[in-house]
Amino acid sequence: MCPSKGLHRDLLLVAVLKSPCPSCWIRRQNSSQIFKPNAGENPLLTSNHSSDERHFERLVQTANTGVLIVSSDETIQYANPYVEDIFGHSPDTLIGKPFSELLSENTDETDQSEIEAHVPNSGEHQSTQTVQLRGRHSEGHKLFLDVVFSAFEGDDSQYVSAIIRDITDHRFLETQLKALTHLSREHKTADSSSTICDSTVTAASTLFEQPIVAIELYDDEAGRLEPCSWASEVDNLTTDGRLFRDDRSLPWSVFAKQETQVIQDLSASDETDTEKTPLQSVLIHSIGSHGVFIVGATDAQAFSESDTALANLLVSNTYAALDRISREHELEEEKEELEEETQALDRVQRLNNDIRDLTKVLTNSHTRPEITEEICTRLAASEPYEFAWFGALDPGSNEVVPEAFAGNGDTYLDGVTITVDEELTETDHEPIGHAIHDRTPQVDNSIQEDPPFESWRQSAIQHGYRSTIAVPVVHQDTLYGILSLYATESGVFDQLEVAVLQEFGEMIGYALNAEERRQAFTSEQSVELAFEVHERTDSLFAMTTEVAGEFHLENLVERRDGRTTMFFANKGGDPQEVVKWADNQSDISNLRLLTDRDEECLFECVLEESTVWSQLLQRGAMVIDAVADSDSTRIVIRIPRSADPRAFDALLEERLGDVDLVARREYDEPIMTAQEFEAEYRDRLTERQDEVLQTAYYAGYFEWPRETKSGELADILGIAQPTVSRHIRASEDEFLSMVYEDEAE
Repeated sequence: MCPSKGLHRDLLLVAVLKSPCPSCWIRRQNSSQIFKPNAGENPLLTSNHSSDERHFERLVQTANTGVLIVSSDETIQYANPYVEDIFGHSPDTLIGKPFSELLSENTDETDQSEIEAHVPNSGEHQSTQTVQLRGRHSEGHKLFLDVVFSAFEGDDSQYVSAIIRDITDHRFLETQLKALTHLSREHKTADSSSTICDSTVTAASTLFEQPIVAIELYDDEAGRLEPCSWASEVDNLTTDGRLFRDDRSLPWSVFAKQETQVIQDLSASDETDTEKTPLQSVLIHSIGSHGVFIVGATDAQAFSESDTALANLLVSNTYAALDRISREHELEEEKEELEEETQALDRVQRLNNDIRDLTKVLTNSHTRPEITEEICTRLAASEPYEFAWFGALDPGSNEVVPEAFAGNGDTYLDGVTITVDEELTETDHEPIGHAIHDRTPQVDNSIQEDPPFESWRQSAIQHGYRSTIAVPVVHQDTLYGILSLYATESGVFDQLEVAVLQEFGEMIGYALNAEERRQAFTSEQSVELAFEVHERTDSLFAMTTEVAGEFHLENLVERRDGRTTMFFANKGGDPQEVVKWADNQSDISNLRLLTDRDEECLFECVLEESTVWSQLLQRGAMVIDAVADSDSTRIVIRIPRSADPRAFDALLEERLGDVDLVARREYDEPIMTAQEFEAEYRDRLTERQDEVLQTAYYAGYFEWPRETKSGELADILGIAQPTVSRHIRASEDEFLSMVYEDEAE
């Protein structure tokens, strides 16, 4: 009914009750003369009362508004039939009961004062007034009432009429609207998902008759629903906010199907095990991809259609708020990622600029100390690096020895000793050791957050370092050292920066290799080192055990592509077996048999740049001899006096296994390159000898069979045949003397 129409009807009742007739009617009620027409009689025609009284009685009895008459002692003297629709009490049972029995037990002082002001307790005639009171239904639930009090006098007694309308539904709708409006305002200012869930649960606890409310959100890392917020009443039923103790129970099913489900009696449902939930009935509503909203009850048949509608409103509001937070977080993350990428690009740009400058340094520096010191100095001065140092592995002690350092924290190296074992354990977190073993950059972007705190980590934390990188300095698979950088910020070394530094490490390796070669070619003194090799796996020496025979190195020629051409002889072995064996070796290619003598076969092959032979040549060493038989294996190399023999010892151990340095001999002469050998040889020839030798070579005189005979060569040169032969023999003598004169000595 429209509230205004109801009020008009109430006022009409008030007007009637204040007329003279009601006093007579009340006297009849006090005499138990309640108007009850006989069956089949028309009460309007058969009543013995006057027409006004009969109309009055009919109006009160049929009104869809509650009518009470209360005496001065606050007891009910009359209740019309509609009172039962409002309060659930039969009108007969209310006669003589106190008016307060129809009111809420929680009636506050304001409501009590309203009652005392209108219930008659004196002879004063009070005006009609509408007030709102909180009532109580016979079943216990609360009511909101509009009451029109009007005092009147009858039989020398004071009475008050109470015209009562139940506005509970209207009031509840107002309450819902206010709560939802307030919730929307809170959601607009919420800055986290947990705050939104807390607000929703608080509002739902007020709006639903059942105060058991919870929200579970989906945890994408755990792959399950996790409690986010729950009403205090839930704590009496569970210890962790979970109303269902299975991860894949009813809430998960609702979430997976993105639906709303109301189960009025869980004990009769096949969808869940009642032993795993304290609830008897439940309403579960999915919140999109965010999670589920749960309202529960400990008794069955607890939910109505209006509860489902209310849940829809709450969830829609909550879903919109969670979506907003999710989008804001995504935008914030994208903004942070963009800022981090911008910072990283700035760092990489600065690093590239520094590397361009350092490239000039690498080109112009002439010694290893100059290179390593300048690198550390430049990098330590480049943001965000705080400290830089360069170390080399000592093959004798397996310790990484600092060669150069720069920046804030030079005392860091005083308290740190880094020893690299042959095999790293799972508990070894030292990045330098892993960089040496794996030959790849090793990063620790959160030094302070990765226990256990080894000594190096403790020292780094004390110096304020929060991230570090260890970059292996490698050229042609040869390790020249480790470049270590430290920063006071976490997360400095991202993928792009690591890639740039790795490439820079290769540039340093190339520069150090070039410096070694230069030293080898310019040194006026050299050292000969003889090594005994105790292992033969993964090398050409394995031929002596896998094929048989003896191995003798004849010559090594460095190729432009970094690989090496080797000439070697095999004595006592089957040449076909040698060829078959070489076909199965990944680092040997293009093997061919050059000569097959009675007891010895000469072979030519190409070796990959990763082999020990290529590495020795690339580092400026000359392999003088290499012999292997069934009893022993020996290799002899010549290196410049300025080179570190330990580095070559480490190289041979890395590639050949267990080796021992068995002899060392110093020479007061440089190592001669092929170009230098050619230059010296030409210096020893006369112009005429050089001319004869070149003509003979290009004319095919040295081919087999000869393409040009000595007589024909003499005709080409315009000299006598004996002169041609003499020049050729003299040239050959000079060449052979340069090759064998050292051995003759």
